[in-house]
Amino acid sequence: MIVNYYGICGCECIWDQKGVFLAAPGGVQVQSLQQLGFYTAQDGRWYKQLSPQESAYLNSMQNMSVVDLPAQGTSFGMTPNITFDVETPEDKKKANTMCIISLLLMFCVNPLIVAISRNGYENITSISGFSGLAALILMIYVRVKYPKNTFGKVLMIVYIALFILGLIGIILLMAMCASCMKDCHGF
Repeated sequence: MIVNYYGICGCECIWDQKGVFLAAPGGVQVQSLQQLGFYTAQDGRWYKQLSPQESAYLNSMQNMSVVDLPAQGTSFGMTPNITFDVETPEDKKKANTMCIISLLLMFCVNPLIVAISRNGYENITSISGFSGLAALILMIYVRVKYPKNTFGKVLMIVYIALFILGLIGIILLMAMCASCMKDCHGF
């Protein structure tokens, strides 16, 4: 049986001892599948386990070759899972790992490089800027790819706060230098 599920046409219906599942056809946008609650399996295909109401409806329509879900006038007492809050555990793990790498690049690699450069390796300090830039790029990637990840949001706020504090520090340093120059100008 072929099922058209909330606009995703051509889903394969699979009856299993665990329930009724839909297997999405190839070529469907990942975001659309995630919004509807599909998940990837080890075989790389996207699946969705149907609710008991949807399963019962499909069981009643087994003699049909193509079935639309939801059917016209049938709501199954639910609304489709169209939300942007869907974050699979696999996505959360990937995003959190990238955030940790970003933190390590920003706060561990930079001080380590500065400490090494003080021991006579001056030409290694240029790597410090690249590690900070890589940390920022990684954080931006996490925010774009996984917009609902909490760790990524917090990391972005921390980086913005550090940037603002650094900017304030530079402005204060410039004001202090200007004041010293003004005071010393009379000597």
